[in-house]
Amino acid sequence: MKRWIVILLVTGLFFSCATSTQSIRKKGDADFNRTMKSIDALVRDEVFAHAHWGIMIKSLDSGDIWYTRNEKRLFMPASNNKIPTAAAALQMLGPEFRFTTELLSKGSVSKGTLNGDLVVWSNGDPTLYERYIEDSRAVFYQWAEALKAQGIRSINGNIIADDNAFDEDYLGSGWAWDYLQVWYAAQFGALQLNENYVDVKIVAPATKEGKIQLIPNIPSSYYRLIDEIEIVDQGRNSVWMERDFFSNEIVFKGRLQTGSDTLELSPTIHNPSLFYVHVLKEVLTEQGIQVLGDALDCDDIPAWVHAPGDKGYRVLANYASVPLSEVLTRLMKRSQNMYAETLPRLIAWQEKGKGSISLARGMLDSLFVPFGVEPASWVYADGSGLSRYDYISPEILVRILEGMYRSEYKDIWMSTFPVAGVDGTLRNRMKGSPAEGKALGKTGTIANVRGLSGYIRTVSGENVVYSFLVNGHIVSGAENERITDSILNLIADL
Repeated sequence: MKRWIVILLVTGLFFSCATSTQSIRKKGDADFNRTMKSIDALVRDEVFAHAHWGIMIKSLDSGDIWYTRNEKRLFMPASNNKIPTAAAALQMLGPEFRFTTELLSKGSVSKGTLNGDLVVWSNGDPTLYERYIEDSRAVFYQWAEALKAQGIRSINGNIIADDNAFDEDYLGSGWAWDYLQVWYAAQFGALQLNENYVDVKIVAPATKEGKIQLIPNIPSSYYRLIDEIEIVDQGRNSVWMERDFFSNEIVFKGRLQTGSDTLELSPTIHNPSLFYVHVLKEVLTEQGIQVLGDALDCDDIPAWVHAPGDKGYRVLANYASVPLSEVLTRLMKRSQNMYAETLPRLIAWQEKGKGSISLARGMLDSLFVPFGVEPASWVYADGSGLSRYDYISPEILVRILEGMYRSEYKDIWMSTFPVAGVDGTLRNRMKGSPAEGKALGKTGTIANVRGLSGYIRTVSGENVVYSFLVNGHIVSGAENERITDSILNLIADL
């Protein structure tokens, strides 16, 4: 927590209101014109002759537009799509919003036995993970203690996952099939544990005769880890994992040198809701509460009624997450896709009673009208930007960024962005350059697409908003970073 406070304070120093020493850059100034010509030369680099750039750079202090290129055209934004997602969540829910999870039952307790099913429902809490609590199962251990405090030592019923706050979509529209086993493409839903993947440490043996250890952070019989890694005495390590669709058999393959440092991979889990209640049942059993029934997904129960709309339930235990401001910080700085898919569905659930991307899309389309964004002028297919169906322009991104800069949530909003050379997805970029610590930016990367949009403050104290999108990108990511980071360094020097 202390770390985020420091970042908030540092960000505030870079983007505080204009001071008496601030110099507003005037278009036509000789230095300014030279800088714009240098920016134009970078964008016209022949390495990107095949690609399509969209750029907008604007002074937040004077309102002048400094540089544009295809700023009105629509581009796939990759993770720059998280900008409207996060902005909408902050505006519609507020920074202090907390996710809610409840453990319910209609059954009565007699002689230490709960006679009835135990039902758990949530509105999508993504924070049952070690970034927020000491153990991803810590809440389950707390619930076990709460049940025992009510005299419950056995449950004569099932443990049911009620995930009906959201619709049945668990992957984004337009996602590719060939990365669904990797953490950044984790499934999502109303019940989420350990960010819907398992962190597996891969420990190499000292000799070829030894055995590789696969150590998950959440041991469970819900999934199976299979070791097919070849142990070698020398050579480069190359280890990956595979998981078939609709399966939770996770196969580790490749080559691992004896005595190597411990590796870690994070394979996704199929059906996070069922994983959630399966682990919950295991924790209750471990803590001395016998469960006579099964762990079930409510979708497998005919005519199931969503618990918040049903009658006769008692709340046996509950949990409230950390504030939304902390969730947004992790979403933006790490570019956490599962969080970005959760939030539009949460917004729809809050406002419409059902969490779906289609309902959220309509709300976002009207939400940004006060920022100057015309309805139906962009395509919001998912919340994260993994989809290749998303389309937005640099101008729209700049309008949203400027609107949030001038909103009541300005300081909280800007503190969520990665800082160049400091943290998040920009921690290793622009180090030792004029833009280090001065540029805030949301990165974006999918195949042949790159994006970087955010804020920067010049050496003279002028606050600037920018958006870079490039499609048809077939050269290395380093080449794209060379262009965008060089432009930000030129702006920082103004």
